[in-house]
Amino acid sequence: MVQIFCGAVLILFICNLTGQLWVNRWEAYRDSLWMATLMGLVTLFAAFQVVAVPAIFMKAKLHVLVIYMAAVMIVLSVLSLIQIVRSRGAYYVHQLEKLRRALKDKGNVWLLLAAVLILYQTWYATSHDALNGDDTRYVCAIVDAVETDEMLMYHPATGEYLGEIVSEFKKDAMAPVLMFWAMWAKLLGVHGGAFAHTLVPLFMVPLAYGAAFLLGYKLCGKDNRWTGMFLCVYCLFNLVNHTLPIEGIGKTIYYMRWGKSILYCLLIPFVILLLMEVMDAKKAGQTYVRLGVTLLGGCMASTMSCIFLPFLTGVWAVWDGIRAKSFRRFLIPILLCIPALCYGLFYYSL
Repeated sequence: MVQIFCGAVLILFICNLTGQLWVNRWEAYRDSLWMATLMGLVTLFAAFQVVAVPAIFMKAKLHVLVIYMAAVMIVLSVLSLIQIVRSRGAYYVHQLEKLRRALKDKGNVWLLLAAVLILYQTWYATSHDALNGDDTRYVCAIVDAVETDEMLMYHPATGEYLGEIVSEFKKDAMAPVLMFWAMWAKLLGVHGGAFAHTLVPLFMVPLAYGAAFLLGYKLCGKDNRWTGMFLCVYCLFNLVNHTLPIEGIGKTIYYMRWGKSILYCLLIPFVILLLMEVMDAKKAGQTYVRLGVTLLGGCMASTMSCIFLPFLTGVWAVWDGIRAKSFRRFLIPILLCIPALCYGLFYYSL
């Protein structure tokens, strides 16, 4: 259990360290713990997506992706550490100041209540095998990749070596979140099944609520009290939804190890937030880059991301372009959707 907990902390730390490269010059989120961590996560998603898809179709070994991602994380972490040293740890100084202010602010009681609900749901998702119809296939794909070093080449039910990507595995090759978890399991030396069911919820459930917090904070005018109420309602929605005997329950926050839940509970709220930031920014150049990385990284979670995220961005781009009477504000978001659309078209051509 100690290894599982330390692994989750390490992943969160690497994501936060990577994300600090994005928020350093982002005035609105310069000292935001959640924004840095989420931007770090989608950056790792994007870096993995670009290389993993061709690697899987070329029948490369898992250890190749492990080495590649280890190199990416080391380079990004070193760059971030250099930045931290040059700023004399300004980011962490701001975190301590925010903590001191939070302890003195009586209006944070709603945020505290939300934190309790989030911790409960994180514990529940970690300590209970919340299975859905596809869960066995997913876990077997991760375990097979970790133990055999082959990616999506074994039948999950029979263990038979297939030698090629067939059936549902074509979807998993285009949106290789399973291999992303397999990469981390191999890198940390954790069993694939234990990683998927126990370790992933430890960091993915809080990150999903981190995206909800940032969105709520934006919508509530940066008022902690109303943001805390927003989070409490959102937490209760997930608690109630988890108990409903309906099809598609795997899309709740309790299944954050799988693609559709990552899309619905993390990526869509985060993309909406970035679109709002683009709309509010006087010079949106850097925010466009952040949005582009998120749209690319989102493709790793699910093939549905290649549809939903570009559709969401495209509708917003049309509206914002008309509102601002600017062809540029319409064109740039549309161009950012091209990588996701290419992945989607390639998947439907298989």
